[in-house]
Amino acid sequence: MEGELIGLIAVATLAVAAIASLVWALSGWRRADVHAREMLLGEREADLQSARYEAALQRDRVEVLHHAADRLTGRLDDQKLATTILELLIDALRAPAGTLHLVREGDVASPAVAARGLTAGALPTVRQGEGTAGRAWRDGRAATGATGTKVDGDGGATFTDEVALPLRHGDITLGVARIYLSDGRGVAAGQLQTAERIAALAALALAHRELRAAALHATRVNSAMLDATPDALALLHRDGQVIVENEPMRELRAAGVTLVADPHADGEQRDELPNPTGDGMLLRFSTPVQDETGSPLGRIVVLRDITGERESERLKDEFFALVSHELRTPLTSIIGYLDLVLDDGEGLDADTQRFLEVVQRNARRLLRLVGDLLFVAQVEARQLSLEQTQVDLGQIAAEAVEAARPRAENNGVELILSAEPARPLTGDRDRFGQMLDNLIGNAVKFSPDGGRVEVYLSDEGGDAILEVRDTGMGIPPEDLGRLFERFFRSSDATRRAVPGVGLGLTIVKAIVDAHHGEIEVTSDPRHGTTFRITLPYRSRPELDLDSDPPQPLELPR
Repeated sequence: MEGELIGLIAVATLAVAAIASLVWALSGWRRADVHAREMLLGEREADLQSARYEAALQRDRVEVLHHAADRLTGRLDDQKLATTILELLIDALRAPAGTLHLVREGDVASPAVAARGLTAGALPTVRQGEGTAGRAWRDGRAATGATGTKVDGDGGATFTDEVALPLRHGDITLGVARIYLSDGRGVAAGQLQTAERIAALAALALAHRELRAAALHATRVNSAMLDATPDALALLHRDGQVIVENEPMRELRAAGVTLVADPHADGEQRDELPNPTGDGMLLRFSTPVQDETGSPLGRIVVLRDITGERESERLKDEFFALVSHELRTPLTSIIGYLDLVLDDGEGLDADTQRFLEVVQRNARRLLRLVGDLLFVAQVEARQLSLEQTQVDLGQIAAEAVEAARPRAENNGVELILSAEPARPLTGDRDRFGQMLDNLIGNAVKFSPDGGRVEVYLSDEGGDAILEVRDTGMGIPPEDLGRLFERFFRSSDATRRAVPGVGLGLTIVKAIVDAHHGEIEVTSDPRHGTTFRITLPYRSRPELDLDSDPPQPLELPR
């Protein structure tokens, strides 16, 4: 029994020890869990504090950038803008001093335009590619490093380190800021990022200021040019409102001039109206204006006082007519008497005969010139009269070619006529002959030795087509638009001293217009010139258009 009791006591002791160990273990686990929880709570609190700190920093940066934007968009003059940019960058980096340097394309060095915290004599110049600031200028990126030489600050301070910030707009560097650091002090990443953003805002402000200055300068120049122009000019919106005008236009509008007769017209408008500010006439011209995309912007209107021009033209026409009439009568007499003397030339020696023939040729040439002047004067005065008859254009062309053949042969130029069957045309026979004489004569005159002049006549439905082609020296492109002006001669003709006064093509154009036709000219210095005339047929009751057309003309080659 005693042995059993001892065994039970031992078992009980072991059980108690086991329970105690279990309790101790459970107690340790609980303490460890509490400690772990305490550590976790501490980490979360630290993270929360860090997040609050970062948020506060972010709010500070946003406020700094917002403040910088407000200051940079204010109305500042150039010096105040430069000073403001520098102050913002110095404050963002919490630095004691700095300088700002503005640069332009092509610069290799830039002095300081603004400074803070430096002595008056300590304003270094930035050179592209040299030192920390020079690298920032060249590379377009912020740089931190040594200043290269000691820079003296206010109060005896010296600076050996700097942060260089380029002011970049797009791909262009507009300036460089040098922010000097206290000895041994670095720059936090957040501060540098904020400073770079301020530098970007500063570059944008500088770019906008330059654009605004350029726009104001262009506006002043344009306004000065417009006001200095004697003609009245205005640009109208599509609704008829004046967008811009010069001083002469303002005066005329105040006097009651209407800018556009028809504000809804699409094409050009040109007319004349009395000048309300005095005697005389105004030429009113307007045309649509488009932007670079082809969209309509409005109309430009020009008013020009043409009183003096009209009077000058009238006096000039009167002078031409008077001189022509006064010259024609004595020339006719001279030519008549020369013809009589030369017809009875048996008593003339060879030299006298030759001299008189020269006089006769030049007198006839002068008479033709007088006739041309009279013709042009009649056209300008709108007094040209036509003798309307039924004419055979093919026969007129044949006569003109035969008349020009001696001169063509003398110049070594081949003259060819190709005439298709054509119906009778209503018009002035003599004027048609004059028109062809001038065209063929010009073609022969401007064709070189060995060249060729071709005259073509064809029938295209309701029109007769005349073409005169040559293999001459051609007409410069810049002269084509002025060929039919009175007294105009191409630059090549003037340079090569080709004889003429510049009336032949003016007369041709007048004759074509009088017959309601059209004339076109194409020219190539390598292949010559072609004049193409289109003359409409005119029906008359007595004209039988169904009659047999004339047969092609066969002329000797």
